[in-house]
Amino acid sequence: MTAATEAMNALVPDGPEPPDPDPIRNARPGPSDTLIIDGAGMAGLPLLGTIVAVCGDDGAPPYLVRWTAGDYESLVFPGAGARIEKHR
Repeated sequence: MTAATEAMNALVPDGPEPPDPDPIRNARPGPSDTLIIDGAGMAGLPLLGTIVAVCGDDGAPPYLVRWTAGDYESLVFPGAGARIEKHR
């Protein structure tokens, strides 16, 4: 191994990759995907909804979401505790 290769390897940290700083935007949500907001429902249960439409540019919020509990729609700007599950 050359000195240059050893120097470059020393710059790469060991361990797991850092968490995604913006998991919602980087997930590129689309219609039929599920929006989950942890701890926002009754008794601290997650709130679940199906994304009906992405209203922002390039997958950005707001999202029109049809909520499972209550069967209604609302515009949502998800924050902390929110994540997307892609439709299969």
